Amino acid sequence: MSINPAPRPAAGHRSLRALIVEDDPLFATVYKETLTSAAPGIQIELAANGYLALMSLKTHLPDLIVLDLHMPGLDGVAFLSILKRKDCLLEVPVFVVSSADAEVMAPLRALPHVHVFAKPIRPALLRQLARQTLAESIDPRTSQDEPRHLLHSKLTAFVGGNPTLQREIARQFYELTPDRIARLEHCVQQRDLHSLREWCHTLIGTSSMIGAQNLHDQVNTLRDYVDAKDADGIVRQVAAIATELRQIAVMLANEFDLYDEKS
Repeated sequence: MSINPAPRPAAGHRSLRALIVEDDPLFATVYKETLTSAAPGIQIELAANGYLALMSLKTHLPDLIVLDLHMPGLDGVAFLSILKRKDCLLEVPVFVVSSADAEVMAPLRALPHVHVFAKPIRPALLRQLARQTLAESIDPRTSQDEPRHLLHSKLTAFVGGNPTLQREIARQFYELTPDRIARLEHCVQQRDLHSLREWCHTLIGTSSMIGAQNLHDQVNTLRDYVDAKDADGIVRQVAAIATELRQIAVMLANEFDLYDEKS
């Protein structure tokens, strides 16, 4: 694949650009809002897998890439192997944020301009790292986040105190819940253990982000049943996870007044 993006204009005469390669819309939203607060005016593109990210690179050369590894289609490891073979892209800084196993992450640390972090990364840390990476062009002024009490205290830890971002994450979780339940149940009906493992990976990350420890534990139990190919256990556990997802969605809807567009 030929990747020959247009050269960057001189510093001071262009907008900063970031590319977020992440298939989970919850994490993509966190990264987008965090980078926007770190670098006001930054232009951000989203790609749900490595292939779409490569298509983006054909037209724009980013100043920073935030990359997940576990994605459908062309995953993050394959994307990096292509990226770091291109002279024009070699020096683009990449923040790898993933819950992949240590043996997958370790070799990536040796790649030039690649920084590896466990998922979920705290937005405060991501914001600080982005400011350092983009220091020459970023306005150093920062805004103070408004405090807000949350039912899920860990949501503040990972998302931060910005009520707008908190509400957006809650809204997306609420809206995605019916689809995720339907997909889990479809996997059970089709006895699709591979896809169930994929959903376990996604839900572990989501539960960690919002501080839903019970959901996190239930998904780990489901993963154990999937690994053991325990059909009865899988059915019971998917039903329990569906109930937990609904309860969390309702809780967040009440906490953030998601039914009220003016809130």
